[in-house]
Amino acid sequence: MKNFPSLTLCTFFIFFSFVVYGQEDKKVTAKIESTTLEDQIKLKAVVTNNTAIYQELNYLLISIKKGNGGNLSNNKQNGKFSINPNEVKVLSEINVNLEKKDALKAFLYIKDEESQKLIAKDSLELNSDLFKKKVAKIEEDVFFELKGLTIDETKSKVGKDFYDLFYIQYSQIPDKSNSAVTVSELPVRGTSGQINIEIEDKVVYSFMTNPSEDYLKEQLVATLKYIKDFNAKKNLIKNEFIY
Repeated sequence: MKNFPSLTLCTFFIFFSFVVYGQEDKKVTAKIESTTLEDQIKLKAVVTNNTAIYQELNYLLISIKKGNGGNLSNNKQNGKFSINPNEVKVLSEINVNLEKKDALKAFLYIKDEESQKLIAKDSLELNSDLFKKKVAKIEEDVFFELKGLTIDETKSKVGKDFYDLFYIQYSQIPDKSNSAVTVSELPVRGTSGQINIEIEDKVVYSFMTNPSEDYLKEQLVATLKYIKDFNAKKNLIKNEFIY
């Protein structure tokens, strides 16, 4: 019973550290706002700087439309921009004619101008299940823009250390995923966390955190292997439906 106050205090600091890191991840936020008028949808790329620091960033906004007949069309806008402290800025707007049986996917990515690391993202999907019925080369060309993007959503120092190891190694390999790879972290009981490696909202690999450098390097090797296996299976399935 004498150790109860110190145990409670320790638990508080562990929880507090996750909260602080989580807040830091949201310093810059990205949002795709959509408005619909009759058969037209307007997509607006909006970024918010929640810090007191002037920043120079890059953005990439992509929309892919699949018509009822199976034809695909795309619109891509990108560029460099600056944003003042606590400013909300509209980066770009895209107007798309969209009928009831059309499908739409849109992606917004914000990268740091200096490091080129992805710091914020958002996506929007309408009737996305219709994309599964046919794969076309234009879709591959558009998603090539997302190749090699990584997203850091870790919370602890150990999580950040692993992400840095992963980013350095992953950026050098030629066989990257055509979709962004997210490295996220969840708190668990005790002092450990759980690292999840996600592609297209699917967890392809996960492991418990450990500050040992050798352990993190072992998990890095396993992570790259599972990403490679996931891409191989995805390409195999995709090739079966190309015609």
